[in-house]
Amino acid sequence: MRLSILILLFPLFIWANELKNSTSPYLLQHKDNPVDWMEWSDRAFKKAKKENKLIFLSIGYSTCHWCHVMAKDSFEKKEVADILNRYFVSIKVDRERRVDLDTKYQREFNIVNGRGGGWPLTVIMLPNKEPIFFGTFIPKDSLIDLLKQIVKSGRKKQVLAAKEIQRVLKYYNSAKLANAKPPKDIVKLALKEYKVSFDKINGGFGSAPKFPQPALLNTLIDIYKITKDKSALKILNKSLTAMAKGGIYDQIEGGFFRYSVDSKWQIPHFEKMLYSNAELISLYSRAYKLTKNKLYSKVVKESIANIEKYFQKDGHYFSASNADSKNEDKEEQEGYYYVYEYDRVLNYLIKHGVSKKVAKEALDNFGIESMGNFEGGDYSNPRVKGSAFKFTKIRQLLVKYRKEKEYPFIDKKVNTAWNALYIKALFDATVVDKNYLHLAKSRLDSLMALMYKNSELYHQTLMPHKPIQKGLLEDYAFVADALFSAYKKSLDNRYKKLYAKIVKSAVNKFYKNDNWYIDTKHKVKAEYQGGSYKSAAAKMIENSFKYVAIIGDYKLLDIAKKSLKKAEPNLANGAIYYASLLRCKLIDNYGLYVVKATKEVLPKIDFKNITYPYIYKEPTEYKKIQICGISSCFVTFDNYIKTEDELKKLIHK
Repeated sequence: MRLSILILLFPLFIWANELKNSTSPYLLQHKDNPVDWMEWSDRAFKKAKKENKLIFLSIGYSTCHWCHVMAKDSFEKKEVADILNRYFVSIKVDRERRVDLDTKYQREFNIVNGRGGGWPLTVIMLPNKEPIFFGTFIPKDSLIDLLKQIVKSGRKKQVLAAKEIQRVLKYYNSAKLANAKPPKDIVKLALKEYKVSFDKINGGFGSAPKFPQPALLNTLIDIYKITKDKSALKILNKSLTAMAKGGIYDQIEGGFFRYSVDSKWQIPHFEKMLYSNAELISLYSRAYKLTKNKLYSKVVKESIANIEKYFQKDGHYFSASNADSKNEDKEEQEGYYYVYEYDRVLNYLIKHGVSKKVAKEALDNFGIESMGNFEGGDYSNPRVKGSAFKFTKIRQLLVKYRKEKEYPFIDKKVNTAWNALYIKALFDATVVDKNYLHLAKSRLDSLMALMYKNSELYHQTLMPHKPIQKGLLEDYAFVADALFSAYKKSLDNRYKKLYAKIVKSAVNKFYKNDNWYIDTKHKVKAEYQGGSYKSAAAKMIENSFKYVAIIGDYKLLDIAKKSLKKAEPNLANGAIYYASLLRCKLIDNYGLYVVKATKEVLPKIDFKNITYPYIYKEPTEYKKIQICGISSCFVTFDNYIKTEDELKKLIHK
């Protein structure tokens, strides 16, 4: 009896690899692969050197569609596993856990291939970690051919390939950006770049696949507020309206998908990411404050409701939901939960008391077409062809129709940086609804209770496990930003103290030799160019400017100035690609203003006729009203009614 039980269980033991001990949702997805995966560790590289094997590195994340495809087509297949297990040490990396490794190899992919990478990222290396090949998704037959060719080429040719890649990387890294100087009128340059890249027909920037690029549009708002250039507002409104009415926005339940596979925002890649929704909620909130466009407030409210419904538990937010979901045959199908079959949903609406005429009109309004618009015409992904505010009751029925399907997989790890981005968005959304202030403060307090222990931030955890990975630059940068928003909205001094502590800790941990680094091991420099979300390094420059203006530690001003000076040559090579860095340059060029008054007077001061983006309030014991910059005060006066006039004089100098 015991022997038969062992025989039955034995296959489980031989197919489970090292990843079975991980707490990463992505790595756990690969624990039963026949590939003998290892985590990134000294032990893995010692094994490669001892056995003189190449390294096969695969980087991805749990809700990555093409990662799932490559896993199913290749990593779950014995013929692929046999080659990898015999000739390679195979390493799996969760890019959301090891941001440093993903940044390093995505950067090198870009240099070697002359284009952006993506996920899954595939890197083949010598035992000493020198790359000999970079790729992304590779179909099974092509992967088998590639692996065989590399093995057959022999170590001599492999070393030559590694040397050539190292030569290219060294040449690129030694190229001096310092020779490039951004023009004095950086706003003029940026606006020109916005206009050239802008899709005049569909809104947004570039062509398919098309990303929302909230950091870019957020800086455009600042440019408009500074210049009053109507072309900036036109680009902003065209882009935000197109996205809000397009298929990239979930018209039925709210929230944004990660990107659109077409240039018209019609068919999305159906992942929902906490970070992209966070940045877009902030963006639409600011745009609503500027324009009072009801469509923008609708997007904010619905997106928050969607995140609170599916991504929140016990005051913390999950990371993402999958593009794929199970269809009627229990097979994973991209977008299945979100799309509609016309005849089925039409009959469903009629069955629930909607007249055929009204049902057809409603489906037409939502772009749910009889011919379909997704995956060969079988399904339609909703987008708004008519009014975004019509057919509220039918929309509720469309939600119920979805509920008969299984919701996509949700990655339930709590990521500190992404939670902070979303909490910042809740503070920004108070311009739409003041009630979000209480929610934002509550969520911020919950995040700090979970992820801030003994003056140390932690990066992420999968509940109920306690966090063990120490915080990265992005965690400190975005938590500081959320704390600053909390303080500015509430003037609660505990947020100010914690903000100061987090900023100082970030400088001490991640700023070395005039560079910002991703983690405390100081091996990989942080990027100023925006990636999946805004640059943490640029955010730390902005945090430092605000810190000096509010707290008054001028050492940080020197750090902010040095960082900006070293980084700003990037702006000459494409200012809009460095949108968060551009924002820092605008602060440096045009100034940051702090209005100081007593707590009794401060609420009476209003800037409603001033659109300038970098003005903050600060309580003081001093009886007079002051307007100060980052390092000095400009004017002092008695009557708070004069504040707007005094600000206008300073801003227009």
